[in-house]
Amino acid sequence: MREYFQSVERRLFGAEPRPSIPIKAITFKATALSPARSGSRDVTSREATALLIAAKAAGCSLEPGQIVPRSFRLWNNEWIIENGCGQDIAQSGLADIEPGATPREDRFILSARFIQWVETAVGRERLEAFMASTVQTHFTPA
Repeated sequence: MREYFQSVERRLFGAEPRPSIPIKAITFKATALSPARSGSRDVTSREATALLIAAKAAGCSLEPGQIVPRSFRLWNNEWIIENGCGQDIAQSGLADIEPGATPREDRFILSARFIQWVETAVGRERLEAFMASTVQTHFTPA
């Protein structure tokens, strides 16, 4: 997942590789997310990339109000967006949180702000191409 996350964030946002990524194996000790607290934070490519990967893996369209599961399956493994990134997604206004009975059942509800931010940062054509492309399974070292 590290290589995939890094390749997507670099390709779409021009970001340098991060030492830690916000998507973890489902065995990660995730806690349930809660709706955003007061306050806000700036949007970053880290949160946007995590949401894009989760949406793509779940086959979700990028539209305001679309529900994106916090956990998803990719390459026969289950993954989850980590706690801090999940809260950052809500606090930055990228999505609302719909808490589930367990962290695996948490869901994000995409906001118009997310769609607008990503389309502005990436471009609509590149974004549509990414969402329509197959998921990369082999990576070449940078």
